[in-house]
Amino acid sequence: MKYDIYFNDETSSNNKGFQLTFQECLNYIETHNGTNESYFADYKGGTVSIVNIETGETEYETEVL
Repeated sequence: MKYDIYFNDETSSNNKGFQLTFQECLNYIETHNGTNESYFADYKGGTVSIVNIETGETEYETEVL
């Protein structure tokens, strides 16, 4: 299975275009949430999610700090 990371707030949505494992995505979020890395700066107060590329299903979601 391959996963991508999506950022969402009330007005916008962006994704990284990753094709990573779930654990790699989770590690990326845990490492960078609360920093100004990539979309984390733009989506503070919104959500960051791990989405299964094949099914489109959101398998993890947390607030962007």
